[in-house]
Amino acid sequence: MSPKLRLVEVSKSYGPVQALRPTSLEVEEGEFLTLLGPSGSGKSTLLQLLAGLVAVDSGQIWIDGALSTRTPPHKRGLGVVFQNYALFPHLTVADNIAFPLEMRRMERAEIDRRVREILEIVQLPQLGDRLPRELSGGQQQRVAFARCAVYAPPIILMDEPLGALDKQLRDQMQGEIRRLHRELGATIIFVTHDQEEAMSMSDRICLMRDGSIEQLAKPSELYFRPRTLFAADFIGRANFVRGDFLARHAVAPSAAAPADALVMLRPEHIRFVMPGTTADFQVEAVLEDHVMLGSHTRHTARTADGTVLVCLSESHEGEHRSRPGDKVILGWDSVRCVVMEGERG
Repeated sequence: MSPKLRLVEVSKSYGPVQALRPTSLEVEEGEFLTLLGPSGSGKSTLLQLLAGLVAVDSGQIWIDGALSTRTPPHKRGLGVVFQNYALFPHLTVADNIAFPLEMRRMERAEIDRRVREILEIVQLPQLGDRLPRELSGGQQQRVAFARCAVYAPPIILMDEPLGALDKQLRDQMQGEIRRLHRELGATIIFVTHDQEEAMSMSDRICLMRDGSIEQLAKPSELYFRPRTLFAADFIGRANFVRGDFLARHAVAPSAAAPADALVMLRPEHIRFVMPGTTADFQVEAVLEDHVMLGSHTRHTARTADGTVLVCLSESHEGEHRSRPGDKVILGWDSVRCVVMEGERG
């Protein structure tokens, strides 16, 4: 079965600036793929190339098995949801949603049926007669999604659609989009620079850097088994130690890594070693600080050779047993050590 979308060595430059280096990518039917990365990583350029808003310099774009590299945007049939929603202010919610169906010259009865159906799906059945200015930001976002999804495009492109919302509403809308994705079975390509948003919503994440794909993986794999230093550093927090540091603190010699290796440890995998317990690696350190973050508390400690380690523990009501200045023993298991490739940056 051919993929829903296939890119073959697609590239784009603006003068001397290479916005997207030759990039190949496949997206399956019904997949939720997020393009994640910092500003200038190429994620928005890639989305614009898919939408046909920008012409490729080289390479091929295949949609549903058809070569679409030079196909005009209006003939690709893709749905696009922008950050500013782009709703027509003078049209009602129902008329906004009906607009793409009218452009496709559908029968009025079919248009009305589809509009009613999608309003039920986005949970706005009573707001069809409202104008956009009479809606909240979250409701406008749902209308924009409904207008995009109502004509069942083969792929829905979403360019940072939640960027203008406050955190509470943003978290709520992430859940709404996940629900809509499941109910509609749509193929969605979602652009964001927010790692938590990407982790919570995606089937796979395409992490981008300097116009290239850094790593393409499921969220759990990208977090727990990043292939490069950039991936480890960009997703969540991480500790980096050398193999010779591990060798000095290995309880079981077989657990040691090569001396010149650079190893990543997630903070939640480092724990306080209490009397009667052990770990593959153990190191004495002085606790410098701890900060309660809600459900977890972040601890910072420094070893005798100056290595700083950050660990997370579950928060408990009341005072911490250890205080800044106390000597502690930190430990972790060898299975939690991830050897890094490439350079940090």
